Amino acid sequence: MIIAIAANDNNLNGFVDPHFGRCGWYYLFNLETMEGLFIENPAKNNPEKGGCDAAKLLLDKKIGMAIAGRFGSKVVDVFRRENIQMVIPETQQTISEIINKIK
Repeated sequence: MIIAIAANDNNLNGFVDPHFGRCGWYYLFNLETMEGLFIENPAKNNPEKGGCDAAKLLLDKKIGMAIAGRFGSKVVDVFRRENIQMVIPETQQTISEIINKIK
C-alpha cells in the first residue's frame, strides 16, 4: 500500500501539514518496498477544487491511505467513494515520526 502524507516541507524533518489540499508537498511511502519520495502539490494554489485536484493526483498514484491535519468535506467524499483511509494525527508530528510508527 502507498501512504500519502501531507507535508509542509520536502524533507523528513518537516511536519505533517494541517491542510490536505493546500500543503506544499506529499510524501508517498510504499509499505511494500519501504521507500518514499516527495512530490510537489501542483494544486496548492488553485482558487477552487484544490483539495479535489490533489486527491485525484494521489488517486492516480494508487494510494491506499492519506494522512493530514484535516480533510475538506469534498475530499472526504472523494476518498470515501474510493475506499481511501484518512488519518488525522492527534499531535503535531514530523514525517519521519509518522513513518517510524507505520513501519
